Amino acid sequence: MKRLPSLLLVLLVATAMVGCRAKTESPTTGSGGYDFPIEAGKYRILGIRTDNTDHARAKQNAESAIGNNPNLKAMVGLWAYNPPMILSAVEGAGKVGEIEIIGFDEDPVTLKGIQEGKVYGTVVQQPFVFGYKSVEFLSAMARGQDLDIPESNLIFVPFKSIRKDNVDELQAELNRIKAGNGTPPPNNQPNYDTSKKVKIAFLTNTVDPFWNYAEEGVRVAEPIFNAECEVYHPPNGTQEEQKRFIERKIGDGCVGLAMSPSSPASQTSLINKAVDAFEGNVICHDSDAPQSERKFYIGTHNYLAGREVGRLVKEAIPDGGDVMIFVGMMEQLNAQERSAGVIDELMDKPIPPEIAKYMPKEEPAEETPAEAPAVEEAPMKSDEATATEAGS
Repeated sequence: MKRLPSLLLVLLVATAMVGCRAKTESPTTGSGGYDFPIEAGKYRILGIRTDNTDHARAKQNAESAIGNNPNLKAMVGLWAYNPPMILSAVEGAGKVGEIEIIGFDEDPVTLKGIQEGKVYGTVVQQPFVFGYKSVEFLSAMARGQDLDIPESNLIFVPFKSIRKDNVDELQAELNRIKAGNGTPPPNNQPNYDTSKKVKIAFLTNTVDPFWNYAEEGVRVAEPIFNAECEVYHPPNGTQEEQKRFIERKIGDGCVGLAMSPSSPASQTSLINKAVDAFEGNVICHDSDAPQSERKFYIGTHNYLAGREVGRLVKEAIPDGGDVMIFVGMMEQLNAQERSAGVIDELMDKPIPPEIAKYMPKEEPAEETPAEAPAVEEAPMKSDEATATEAGS
Protein backbone atom coordinates (compact mmCIF):
# COMPACT_ATOMS: atom_id res chain seq x y z
CA MET A 1 0.00 0.00 0.00
CA LYS A 2 1.38 3.36 -1.01
CA ARG A 3 2.05 5.68 1.92
CA LEU A 4 0.69 9.23 2.13
CA PRO A 5 3.94 11.09 2.78
CA SER A 6 2.56 14.56 2.49
CA LEU A 7 -0.62 13.83 4.44
CA LEU A 8 0.83 12.63 7.70
CA LEU A 9 4.50 13.39 7.45
CA VAL A 10 4.95 16.87 6.04
CA LEU A 11 4.54 19.90 8.26
CA LEU A 12 4.13 23.23 6.55
CA VAL A 13 5.00 26.38 8.46
CA ALA A 14 3.22 29.47 7.16
CA THR A 15 2.98 33.03 8.36
CA ALA A 16 -0.35 34.36 7.16
CA MET A 17 -3.72 34.64 8.85
CA VAL A 18 -7.14 34.91 7.35
CA GLY A 19 -8.70 38.34 7.25
CA CYS A 20 -11.95 37.27 5.58
CA ARG A 21 -14.29 35.37 7.81
CA ALA A 22 -17.98 34.89 8.42
CA LYS A 23 -19.01 35.91 11.91
CA THR A 24 -22.17 34.79 13.70
CA GLU A 25 -25.41 33.20 12.62
CA SER A 26 -28.79 34.86 12.93
CA PRO A 27 -32.09 32.99 12.48
CA THR A 28 -32.97 34.92 9.33
CA THR A 29 -29.79 35.52 7.36
CA GLY A 30 -27.43 32.80 8.53
CA SER A 31 -23.87 34.08 8.85
CA GLY A 32 -23.67 37.67 10.01
CA GLY A 33 -20.83 38.16 7.55
CA TYR A 34 -23.09 37.61 4.52
CA ASP A 35 -26.62 38.17 3.30
CA PHE A 36 -28.07 34.91 2.04
CA PRO A 37 -28.85 33.62 -0.46
CA ILE A 38 -25.68 34.52 -2.34
CA GLU A 39 -25.71 34.36 -6.11
CA ALA A 40 -22.27 33.11 -7.14
CA GLY A 41 -22.31 32.55 -10.89
CA LYS A 42 -23.70 29.06 -11.46
CA TYR A 43 -24.04 28.53 -7.71
CA ARG A 44 -26.52 29.85 -5.18
CA ILE A 45 -25.39 29.60 -1.56
CA LEU A 46 -28.54 29.31 0.52
CA GLY A 47 -27.02 29.82 3.97
CA ILE A 48 -25.11 28.38 6.92
CA ARG A 49 -26.96 26.18 9.43
CA THR A 50 -25.47 25.62 12.90
CA ASP A 51 -26.27 22.97 15.51
CA ASN A 52 -24.23 23.83 18.64
CA THR A 53 -22.51 20.39 18.38
CA ASP A 54 -25.88 18.62 18.84
CA HIS A 55 -25.80 15.69 16.42
CA ALA A 56 -29.57 15.24 16.45
CA ARG A 57 -30.02 18.88 15.61
CA ALA A 58 -27.40 18.58 12.88
CA LYS A 59 -29.47 15.84 11.26
CA GLN A 60 -32.65 17.88 11.67
CA ASN A 61 -30.96 20.84 9.99
CA ALA A 62 -30.05 18.64 7.04
CA GLU A 63 -33.55 17.17 6.82
CA SER A 64 -35.08 20.64 6.94
CA ALA A 65 -32.76 21.90 4.21
CA ILE A 66 -33.75 19.00 1.95
CA GLY A 67 -37.44 19.45 2.62
CA ASN A 68 -37.46 23.22 2.13
CA ASN A 69 -35.18 23.44 -0.90
CA PRO A 70 -36.32 21.18 -3.77
CA ASN A 71 -33.50 22.42 -6.01
CA LEU A 72 -30.76 21.63 -3.50
CA LYS A 73 -27.77 20.13 -5.32
CA ALA A 74 -24.97 20.05 -2.73
CA MET A 75 -24.68 19.94 1.06
CA VAL A 76 -21.40 20.87 2.76
CA GLY A 77 -20.52 19.70 6.29
CA LEU A 78 -17.61 21.57 7.87
CA TRP A 79 -17.22 19.74 11.19
CA ALA A 80 -16.45 16.04 11.45
CA TYR A 81 -19.93 14.88 12.46
CA ASN A 82 -21.79 17.04 9.92
CA PRO A 83 -21.19 14.86 6.82
CA PRO A 84 -22.51 11.67 8.51
CA MET A 85 -25.62 13.52 9.69
CA ILE A 86 -26.12 14.96 6.21
CA LEU A 87 -25.70 11.50 4.66
CA SER A 88 -28.30 10.04 7.01
CA ALA A 89 -30.76 12.78 6.02
CA VAL A 90 -30.05 12.36 2.30
CA GLU A 91 -30.53 8.59 2.55
CA GLY A 92 -33.74 9.08 4.51
CA ALA A 93 -35.09 11.40 1.82
CA GLY A 94 -34.14 8.97 -0.98
CA LYS A 95 -31.87 11.63 -2.50
CA VAL A 96 -28.59 9.69 -2.77
CA GLY A 97 -27.14 10.57 -6.16
CA GLU A 98 -29.36 13.64 -6.48
CA ILE A 99 -27.69 15.71 -3.75
CA GLU A 100 -23.91 15.69 -3.57
CA ILE A 101 -22.26 15.64 -0.13
CA ILE A 102 -18.92 17.30 0.50
CA GLY A 103 -17.40 16.94 3.94
CA PHE A 104 -14.59 17.80 6.28
CA ASP A 105 -12.44 15.42 8.35
CA GLU A 106 -12.24 11.65 8.32
CA ASP A 107 -15.25 10.34 10.21
CA PRO A 108 -15.60 6.59 9.44
CA VAL A 109 -19.12 7.12 8.09
CA THR A 110 -17.86 9.84 5.76
CA LEU A 111 -15.04 7.65 4.44
CA LYS A 112 -17.38 4.69 3.94
CA GLY A 113 -19.76 7.02 2.11
CA ILE A 114 -16.95 8.03 -0.24
CA GLN A 115 -16.04 4.40 -0.85
CA GLU A 116 -19.68 3.62 -1.68
CA GLY A 117 -20.12 6.66 -3.91
CA LYS A 118 -22.64 8.33 -1.57
CA VAL A 119 -20.29 11.14 -0.51
CA TYR A 120 -18.30 12.96 -3.18
CA GLY A 121 -15.27 13.85 -1.07
CA THR A 122 -13.86 15.36 2.08
CA VAL A 123 -10.96 17.54 3.19
CA VAL A 124 -8.94 15.94 5.98
CA GLN A 125 -6.61 17.40 8.56
CA GLN A 126 -3.81 15.76 10.51
CA PRO A 127 -5.05 15.42 14.10
CA PHE A 128 -2.29 12.90 14.84
CA VAL A 129 0.21 15.67 14.11
CA PHE A 130 -1.74 18.13 16.28
CA GLY A 131 -1.35 15.80 19.25
CA TYR A 132 2.25 14.81 18.63
CA LYS A 133 3.56 18.32 17.99
CA SER A 134 1.67 19.74 20.99
CA VAL A 135 3.52 17.34 23.28
CA GLU A 136 6.83 18.12 21.58
CA PHE A 137 6.38 21.88 21.79
CA LEU A 138 5.01 22.02 25.33
CA SER A 139 7.71 19.70 26.65
CA ALA A 140 10.46 21.87 25.18
CA MET A 141 8.81 25.09 26.37
CA ALA A 142 8.41 23.75 29.90
CA ARG A 143 12.14 22.92 29.98
CA GLY A 144 13.11 26.34 28.67
CA GLN A 145 14.46 24.96 25.39
CA ASP A 146 14.55 26.88 22.12
CA LEU A 147 12.04 26.27 19.32
CA ASP A 148 11.97 27.53 15.76
CA ILE A 149 8.59 29.28 15.64
CA PRO A 150 7.64 31.74 12.86
CA GLU A 151 7.19 35.38 13.82
CA SER A 152 3.49 35.09 13.01
CA ASN A 153 3.11 32.51 15.83
CA LEU A 154 1.10 30.42 13.36
CA ILE A 155 2.19 26.89 12.44
CA PHE A 156 0.02 25.44 9.67
CA VAL A 157 -0.26 21.69 9.26
CA PRO A 158 -1.09 20.56 5.69
CA PHE A 159 -4.52 19.21 4.73
CA LYS A 160 -5.54 16.89 1.87
CA SER A 161 -8.51 16.28 -0.41
CA ILE A 162 -9.96 12.78 -0.29
CA ARG A 163 -12.03 11.34 -3.12
CA LYS A 164 -12.93 7.81 -4.14
CA ASP A 165 -9.56 7.31 -5.86
CA ASN A 166 -7.49 7.83 -2.70
CA VAL A 167 -9.83 7.07 0.20
CA ASP A 168 -8.41 3.55 0.66
CA GLU A 169 -4.90 4.96 1.12
CA LEU A 170 -6.14 7.30 3.81
CA GLN A 171 -8.03 4.50 5.54
CA ALA A 172 -4.90 2.35 5.61
CA GLU A 173 -2.94 5.19 7.22
CA LEU A 174 -5.67 5.79 9.79
CA ASN A 175 -5.68 2.08 10.63
CA ARG A 176 -1.95 2.28 11.32
CA ILE A 177 -2.53 5.24 13.64
CA LYS A 178 -5.32 3.44 15.50
CA ALA A 179 -3.02 0.45 15.93
CA GLY A 180 -0.44 2.68 17.61
CA ASN A 181 1.84 2.76 14.58
CA GLY A 182 1.45 6.35 13.48
CA THR A 183 4.61 7.85 11.99
CA PRO A 184 6.03 10.74 14.03
CA PRO A 185 6.48 13.96 12.04
CA PRO A 186 9.88 15.66 11.96
CA ASN A 187 10.99 17.28 15.21
CA ASN A 188 11.32 21.04 15.41
CA GLN A 189 14.84 20.69 16.82
CA PRO A 190 17.41 17.89 16.25
CA ASN A 191 18.15 17.38 19.94
CA TYR A 192 16.14 17.85 23.11
CA ASP A 193 17.16 17.37 26.70
CA THR A 194 14.39 15.08 27.94
CA SER A 195 15.99 14.01 31.21
CA LYS A 196 13.39 15.85 33.30
CA LYS A 197 9.84 14.51 33.09
CA VAL A 198 7.13 17.11 32.50
CA LYS A 199 3.40 17.04 33.16
CA ILE A 200 1.23 18.70 30.49
CA ALA A 201 -2.36 18.68 29.21
CA PHE A 202 -4.14 18.42 25.86
CA LEU A 203 -7.70 19.79 25.75
CA THR A 204 -10.09 19.19 22.85
CA ASN A 205 -13.44 20.88 22.19
CA THR A 206 -15.75 17.84 22.10
CA VAL A 207 -15.92 14.05 21.82
CA ASP A 208 -15.35 12.86 18.27
CA PRO A 209 -13.36 10.17 16.40
CA PHE A 210 -11.29 13.05 15.00
CA TRP A 211 -9.89 13.67 18.46
CA ASN A 212 -9.03 10.01 18.95
CA TYR A 213 -6.39 10.39 16.24
CA ALA A 214 -5.02 13.45 18.03
CA GLU A 215 -4.81 11.46 21.25
CA GLU A 216 -2.90 8.74 19.42
CA GLY A 217 -0.38 11.42 18.45
CA VAL A 218 -0.10 12.41 22.11
CA ARG A 219 0.51 8.80 23.18
CA VAL A 220 3.22 8.26 20.59
CA ALA A 221 4.95 11.49 21.65
CA GLU A 222 4.83 10.96 25.44
CA PRO A 223 7.72 8.48 25.75
CA ILE A 224 9.77 10.25 23.08
CA PHE A 225 9.69 13.56 24.96
CA ASN A 226 9.44 12.11 28.50
CA ALA A 227 6.08 13.74 29.10
CA GLU A 228 2.94 12.79 30.98
CA CYS A 229 -0.01 14.29 29.13
CA GLU A 230 -3.62 14.23 30.31
CA VAL A 231 -6.06 14.35 27.40
CA TYR A 232 -9.58 15.61 28.05
CA HIS A 233 -12.52 15.48 25.63
CA PRO A 234 -15.41 17.63 26.97
CA PRO A 235 -18.45 15.28 26.80
CA ASN A 236 -20.86 18.05 25.83
CA GLY A 237 -18.38 20.36 24.10
CA THR A 238 -19.16 23.28 26.41
CA GLN A 239 -17.05 26.21 27.54
CA GLU A 240 -17.86 25.35 31.14
CA GLU A 241 -16.37 21.87 30.75
CA GLN A 242 -13.20 23.35 29.28
CA LYS A 243 -13.06 25.91 32.11
CA ARG A 244 -13.41 23.24 34.82
CA PHE A 245 -10.64 21.15 33.26
CA ILE A 246 -8.22 24.09 33.05
CA GLU A 247 -8.95 25.14 36.62
CA ARG A 248 -8.35 21.57 37.77
CA LYS A 249 -4.98 21.45 36.03
CA ILE A 250 -3.83 24.70 37.62
CA GLY A 251 -1.94 23.75 40.75
CA ASP A 252 -1.75 19.97 40.16
CA GLY A 253 1.80 20.03 38.77
CA CYS A 254 0.81 20.64 35.15
CA VAL A 255 3.29 22.94 33.40
CA GLY A 256 1.76 23.36 29.94
CA LEU A 257 -1.56 23.32 28.09
CA ALA A 258 -2.59 22.81 24.46
CA MET A 259 -6.25 23.60 23.87
CA SER A 260 -8.83 23.95 21.13
CA PRO A 261 -11.01 26.83 22.38
CA SER A 262 -14.71 26.36 21.72
CA SER A 263 -15.43 30.11 21.75
CA PRO A 264 -12.20 32.13 21.55
CA ALA A 265 -13.75 35.56 22.04
CA SER A 266 -15.45 34.69 25.31
CA GLN A 267 -12.59 32.51 26.56
CA THR A 268 -9.80 35.05 26.23
CA SER A 269 -9.62 35.77 29.97
CA LEU A 270 -9.63 32.04 30.75
CA ILE A 271 -6.80 31.39 28.31
CA ASN A 272 -4.81 34.30 29.73
CA LYS A 273 -5.35 32.92 33.23
CA ALA A 274 -3.86 29.63 32.05
CA VAL A 275 -0.96 31.50 30.44
CA ASP A 276 -0.16 33.06 33.82
CA ALA A 277 -0.56 29.79 35.70
CA PHE A 278 1.61 27.79 33.30
CA GLU A 279 4.28 30.49 32.92
CA GLY A 280 3.44 31.17 29.27
CA ASN A 281 3.33 27.53 28.20
CA VAL A 282 -0.07 27.62 26.48
CA ILE A 283 -0.72 26.95 22.81
CA CYS A 284 -3.86 26.58 20.70
CA HIS A 285 -4.51 23.75 18.27
CA ASP A 286 -7.27 23.15 15.71
CA SER A 287 -8.98 26.46 16.49
CA ASP A 288 -7.09 29.60 17.46
CA ALA A 289 -7.64 32.39 19.98
CA PRO A 290 -5.52 35.12 18.36
CA GLN A 291 -6.62 37.86 20.78
CA SER A 292 -5.36 35.88 23.77
CA GLU A 293 -1.81 35.61 25.11
CA ARG A 294 -1.38 32.03 23.94
CA LYS A 295 2.14 31.38 22.68
CA PHE A 296 1.21 30.18 19.18
CA TYR A 297 -1.30 28.20 17.11
CA ILE A 298 -0.75 24.84 15.43
CA GLY A 299 -3.32 23.45 13.04
CA THR A 300 -4.93 23.83 9.66
CA HIS A 301 -5.04 27.02 7.61
CA ASN A 302 -8.81 26.85 7.77
CA TYR A 303 -9.51 29.45 5.11
CA LEU A 304 -7.44 27.55 2.55
CA ALA A 305 -9.07 24.31 3.65
CA GLY A 306 -12.44 25.95 3.05
CA ARG A 307 -11.31 26.98 -0.44
CA GLU A 308 -10.46 23.34 -1.09
CA VAL A 309 -13.95 22.29 0.03
CA GLY A 310 -15.32 24.83 -2.43
CA ARG A 311 -13.29 23.26 -5.21
CA LEU A 312 -14.76 19.87 -4.36
CA VAL A 313 -18.24 21.40 -4.63
CA LYS A 314 -17.35 22.68 -8.10
CA GLU A 315 -16.17 19.21 -9.11
CA ALA A 316 -19.24 17.52 -7.67
CA ILE A 317 -21.80 19.84 -9.33
CA PRO A 318 -19.99 21.41 -12.29
CA ASP A 319 -23.27 22.65 -13.77
CA GLY A 320 -24.00 24.63 -10.61
CA GLY A 321 -27.02 24.69 -8.33
CA ASP A 322 -28.14 25.42 -4.79
CA VAL A 323 -25.67 24.78 -1.96
CA MET A 324 -26.22 24.69 1.82
CA ILE A 325 -23.42 24.80 4.41
CA PHE A 326 -23.58 23.13 7.84
CA VAL A 327 -21.27 23.57 10.84
CA GLY A 328 -21.37 23.31 14.62
CA MET A 329 -20.84 26.82 15.97
CA MET A 330 -19.92 29.99 14.15
CA GLU A 331 -18.35 31.35 17.34
CA GLN A 332 -15.39 29.06 16.71
CA LEU A 333 -12.71 30.56 14.50
CA ASN A 334 -12.20 27.46 12.34
CA ALA A 335 -15.91 27.48 11.44
CA GLN A 336 -15.72 31.13 10.45
CA GLU A 337 -12.66 30.65 8.29
CA ARG A 338 -13.76 27.42 6.60
CA SER A 339 -17.16 28.80 5.66
CA ALA A 340 -15.56 32.00 4.35
CA GLY A 341 -13.22 29.89 2.22
CA VAL A 342 -16.08 27.84 0.75
CA ILE A 343 -18.11 30.92 -0.08
CA ASP A 344 -15.19 32.84 -1.57
CA GLU A 345 -14.26 29.86 -3.76
CA LEU A 346 -17.79 29.48 -5.10
CA MET A 347 -17.85 33.23 -5.76
CA ASP A 348 -14.53 32.88 -7.61
CA LYS A 349 -12.91 35.51 -5.46
CA PRO A 350 -9.11 35.63 -5.74
CA ILE A 351 -7.18 34.28 -2.80
CA PRO A 352 -5.54 37.22 -1.02
CA PRO A 353 -1.86 37.39 -2.01
CA GLU A 354 -0.68 37.19 1.59
CA ILE A 355 -2.46 33.83 1.83
CA ALA A 356 -1.95 32.51 -1.71
CA LYS A 357 1.83 32.49 -1.30
CA TYR A 358 1.41 29.84 1.38
CA MET A 359 -0.59 27.38 -0.70
CA PRO A 360 0.91 23.86 -0.94
CA LYS A 361 3.92 23.26 -3.11
CA GLU A 362 3.82 20.50 -5.66
CA GLU A 363 5.06 17.26 -4.18
CA PRO A 364 8.32 15.71 -5.42
CA ALA A 365 8.00 12.88 -7.93
CA GLU A 366 9.64 10.33 -5.65
CA GLU A 367 8.17 9.29 -2.32
CA THR A 368 9.75 10.41 0.91
CA PRO A 369 10.64 7.34 3.00
CA ALA A 370 8.56 7.03 6.16
CA GLU A 371 11.68 6.67 8.29
CA ALA A 372 13.08 9.98 7.03
CA PRO A 373 10.13 12.37 6.76
CA ALA A 374 10.67 15.72 5.16
CA VAL A 375 9.80 19.11 6.53
CA GLU A 376 8.66 21.86 4.20
CA GLU A 377 8.96 25.49 5.19
CA ALA A 378 8.34 27.16 1.86
CA PRO A 379 5.45 28.93 0.12
CA MET A 380 2.70 26.70 -1.23
CA LYS A 381 1.42 26.30 -4.73
CA SER A 382 -2.16 26.08 -5.97
CA ASP A 383 -4.08 22.80 -5.84
CA GLU A 384 -4.48 22.94 -9.58
CA ALA A 385 -1.09 21.25 -9.54
CA THR A 386 -1.58 18.98 -6.53
CA ALA A 387 -4.08 18.08 -3.86
CA THR A 388 -3.92 20.70 -1.13
CA GLU A 389 -3.02 20.12 2.41
CA ALA A 390 -3.11 22.74 5.16
CA GLY A 391 -6.92 21.66 10.23
CA SER A 392 -12.64 19.97 13.68
